[in-house]
Amino acid sequence: MSRRSPLGSITPLVAGFGLLLLSVACTPRKTLAPEEGGLPFVFRSLNLRQQDPRGRPAWELTSPEARYDLRRRVAQAMQLRGVIYVDGKARYRLAAESGTVINDGEVVLLEGNVRLEQQGAQPTLIRASRVRWIPSRKLMEIDRHPEAFDPHNRIVSSRARFLIDRDRLELRGSPQLQRWPRSFDPFREANRGRPEIVVTATQADWQPGAGQLTASGPVLAARRPQGSPPDRPAQTLTASALEGNTIEQWFTLRAPVQVNDPVDQIRLDARDLRIDVGEQKISTDQPFEARRGTTLARGASLRVRAGEQTVEIPADCYLEQPGERLRARRCSWNWQSQAIEAQDNVELDRQSNPRSVRGQQLSGRLGSQGSVQVVSPGGRVVSRIRVPKSDRPAQPSRPRPKPEPVRL
Repeated sequence: MSRRSPLGSITPLVAGFGLLLLSVACTPRKTLAPEEGGLPFVFRSLNLRQQDPRGRPAWELTSPEARYDLRRRVAQAMQLRGVIYVDGKARYRLAAESGTVINDGEVVLLEGNVRLEQQGAQPTLIRASRVRWIPSRKLMEIDRHPEAFDPHNRIVSSRARFLIDRDRLELRGSPQLQRWPRSFDPFREANRGRPEIVVTATQADWQPGAGQLTASGPVLAARRPQGSPPDRPAQTLTASALEGNTIEQWFTLRAPVQVNDPVDQIRLDARDLRIDVGEQKISTDQPFEARRGTTLARGASLRVRAGEQTVEIPADCYLEQPGERLRARRCSWNWQSQAIEAQDNVELDRQSNPRSVRGQQLSGRLGSQGSVQVVSPGGRVVSRIRVPKSDRPAQPSRPRPKPEPVRL
């Protein structure tokens, strides 16, 4: 038995967006309950397509089972699958357990394990429990359990909007970024373990394809290095805002910035601070002050290579620890070995050896057991020795004895 479906004459979806094409196969199935006021049409399959004003494909939806209410112009489908095109090219694959197509595609309500997959060089998965899709505005409103994955990160929030043509995910309601150092397949469930870094903010905008990320604060980050024991206190970081790129793996924190490590007794106060996660580098071109245990460091700029345990102060270097102080135009210090290199207008004061040394270059090792060498190529090294005063009063000098007279 076959008959022509009334759906073949569906009206244009939206003026200027082309015609909505529908291909169906009719069957007398009764798996879906009829609507009040008339029996809906039940089909074995449903195929919806839409074109953009230039005749290129805009989106398509398919379902193995659907029903359509002619009076209300509402289609309900199970196991929806679809493709969303950008500039006529397939960009996203869509899936949901069920969907409701209202007014022949003005609004599509997707429910149950909704997945939006972006294929290509930067694979990304956006997942939720419910999504309200408005094709004419190229907008998805996500109000239940939004989360997004790329090969290193997971971002979650209480609600979100995805602007399809701008490739921008707007996360609202305490968004949280979780990052793992090892890459993974964002489309597959896996036991990734505990994330190394967790960042929370007030709101955030993320472009999955380009990696651009901005977040307004207060921003709070916690880091537990991979392999550390579960009871290790986390390193914490606070800032007013964050900018960065999840693909290039760098982030800039906006003032005021504070970093604390309770295990290594580190505290850093700075203005803007850049973190290169992949290279384990921290840097700023603005004044900072840092403490590590009993050591104080200050300067007009900073470079930290965590993997090499080295601090570089390229401008206005100042280092102080018990018993010694160092000033120089620039310096480099290894906090593990205490090795020190300093250049230009070097001045070293030590209490154990009461002498102030000035020169143009310094190299050696800080600490009570360390020794340094100061040189001034083409110039001179100036040393000032401070002689302690004696507590005893000065003794009067004895008169010299008169010489005996010359005797003949």
